[in-house]
Amino acid sequence: MGKLILALIVALALGLTFPESRAVILDRSQPLLNPAYHWLTAQEMNQIVEDLEFLGQSQGRLPTARGEFDAWLDRRYPQERSRYDAWGERYRLQVTGDRFIVVSAGPDGQFGTDDDITREGQRSGRR
Repeated sequence: MGKLILALIVALALGLTFPESRAVILDRSQPLLNPAYHWLTAQEMNQIVEDLEFLGQSQGRLPTARGEFDAWLDRRYPQERSRYDAWGERYRLQVTGDRFIVVSAGPDGQFGTDDDITREGQRSGRR
């Protein structure tokens, strides 16, 4: 059994080294990867919400002006991958009243569709 798994890993690695087969492998594996991507994105968004609530509590305001949220993400998360969801789209912030929502475009990469992932927080920093 161990040799079979090793052979599959080697075959996958070889397949990913060639651009033609890489596209096919990644396309066909997407349904298997999406649940893991969704979970990873949700966990990252939970952290962003927590950090924004702390920011709102400590500074009394959130980065709501155009470009402020992106600049805050850049400063707060030095690793570029932490500023993007698992599918490669940058997170967005929507603020309404005393609440805010961090939004991921989800698997389709389009904001405003049914597969968007959202996490909500309170501007005051209290849940």
